[in-house]
Formats: sequence, structure tokens, C-alpha cells
Amino acid sequence: MNPKVKKRLRIIAILTTLIWMIVIFRFSMDTGTSSHELSDLCVQLFNRAVYSFTGKDLRISITPEHYAMIELFFRKLAHMGIYFILSINIMVVLFTFNMKMFPRMFISALFCFAYACTDELHQMFVDGRGASFWDCLIDTSGAILGIIAALIIYCILYTLMTKYQKNHGLIKGAYDSE
Repeated sequence: MNPKVKKRLRIIAILTTLIWMIVIFRFSMDTGTSSHELSDLCVQLFNRAVYSFTGKDLRISITPEHYAMIELFFRKLAHMGIYFILSINIMVVLFTFNMKMFPRMFISALFCFAYACTDELHQMFVDGRGASFWDCLIDTSGAILGIIAALIIYCILYTLMTKYQKNHGLIKGAYDSE
């Protein structure tokens, strides 16, 4: 890749990573009540979708305990989702450096785990929130899924780029004759 393009990509990737880290930090600043309201809004949207397909209102059809479990599921899914995106951003940054794939994966996972731990530590000081190591593990599992997604996307893009370059005579294949 052209060094100038690589440098620009690196700067953009670092900026998007930092912006996403600020988004995570801002979500962590929400009080317990505010966070619960956001989760409840997601569950209400899900309930509307279920109602439009089945004609059943979950608030009536299931027990309050099961409804609370749906809210918990959405909260943990949100944890995974935000760290899924963070790890993809970090992988993009690391793709701009010449290094082997395993160190990229390890650095991305370790960085996401460390950020998740500091995020949980931060939540200890927010009204109505608390720290949970379990949430750190959920965040890290989302990050690992993001790393896998980044690797799949990388492989697809690399294959397409290589085929394009080969078809346009920009590179030669290993088995092409002169």
C-alpha cells in the first residue's frame, strides 16, 4: 500500500477509535436510572416488533421476571456491540502497521479488555452504577467477535485487491510465467 495512503488511513482509524472510546465513556457516565431508561426503550422497540409480527404484547404475554431478563439480554448485547465496534477500529489501526496477524489480534483483545476494566472502574463512581468483572468479560467477548469480523473483512478485501491488481497487470501471481 502506498505509504501516504497508509498514513492517512492510520490517522483516520486512530481518530475513529478515539471517538468511539469517547462514546463508550459517555455511555458509562449515564446514571443507573438513565441507563435503565435507555435499555427499557430498546425492549419497548423489540416488544413493538414482536407485536407487529405475532400480535402479542410481551408485557402481557410473559411474566415481569422474563421481561426483565429480556432487558438484561439487551444490556449485555449492547456491551458486546460497543466493544465489537471498538475492536474493529483497533484492528484497522493495527492493519496499517507491518506486523504479524497474531500480535494484532492479541493487542486488540488486550486493549479492549483493559479499556473495559477501566470503564467498569469508572462506573463505580457513577450514581446508580457499579463495577462488574463479568461485564468486562462480556465486553471482551464482543471484542473477540469484532476481531474475527475484522479478519474476515480483511481477507475478503485482500483477496479482491490482489485479484484486481493481478487482472490489471499490477502484480504477477506466483505461478504466472514470464
